[in-house]
Amino acid sequence: MKYSIPGLGGRLRRARNGTGLSQTKVAERIGVSWMTVHRWERSQRNIPDHLLDRLCELYDRPLRWFLTLEDGDLGEEVDAAQDSRTRRQSAAANRLSRKMTDAPDSHRRMIEKVVESLLDGMRDSV
Repeated sequence: MKYSIPGLGGRLRRARNGTGLSQTKVAERIGVSWMTVHRWERSQRNIPDHLLDRLCELYDRPLRWFLTLEDGDLGEEVDAAQDSRTRRQSAAANRLSRKMTDAPDSHRRMIEKVVESLLDGMRDSV
């Protein structure tokens, strides 16, 4: 499967810039040409799902962050505070988010209940 979603190119660019990596370095790490990375970021080429998964890991971002269109995604700038909070999420939270996004519908509701229960327990203990 290949992804082509409005705003995806800009999110790829923001995530890469957040890591300080060049397009060339990203390309080397995932095994494509720098021009392919450039075209993804300019929304000129669709991105295969297995490579988007590798970018999620490289950029330490959940898949949902790349695939969910939000206000401002089609504009030039994103709220810097929100972008900063996203980067501060723990690796475990990012992995959980990716797993929940990829979970079959039959399992997702159960996972959400467990997570909600954990969050409620954290609120009660504070």
